[in-house]
Amino acid sequence: MTLGSTLVLGMGNPILSDDGVGLLVAERLRGTTLPDGVEVLQSEVAGLRLLELVRGFTRVIIIDALKSPAEVEREPGEIVRYEAKDFKGGHRYGSAHSIGLDTALELGHTLGYDMPGVVTVFAIEAVDVETFGEELSPPVAAAAERVLGMIAAELAAGADAA
Repeated sequence: MTLGSTLVLGMGNPILSDDGVGLLVAERLRGTTLPDGVEVLQSEVAGLRLLELVRGFTRVIIIDALKSPAEVEREPGEIVRYEAKDFKGGHRYGSAHSIGLDTALELGHTLGYDMPGVVTVFAIEAVDVETFGEELSPPVAAAAERVLGMIAAELAAGADAA
């Protein structure tokens, strides 16, 4: 990684149905032509373990599944774009066993790590993140294609601005 570099991080679990969407998007993104300074990784880690993955990058884009609580009305396959400071949901970013993404980033700053200044999360509303299986539901598979285009456009816009 170099100063000014961007990490695109696909997160998920490849054997829990829609939870693998972030991993799939990252895999497909790797097969495209990317601007200089963009690295694409896949990961199943969360909480404090994210610090080692994101430190040293100027910008991080995370793709992951989202399973909203019942009171939040979202359609399966809906894409929600968050900045890290806004992200308060998702099973991987906050639980009794893991700290939230915003807390992990704040801790990295406190520890003096070279943390990214810009963190964006593309969360895709899942149908099922609990059933064992490697296939995405149709709405999440369609959203994966859309978010791939959204990320490619953001990366291209960032490269043009640099």
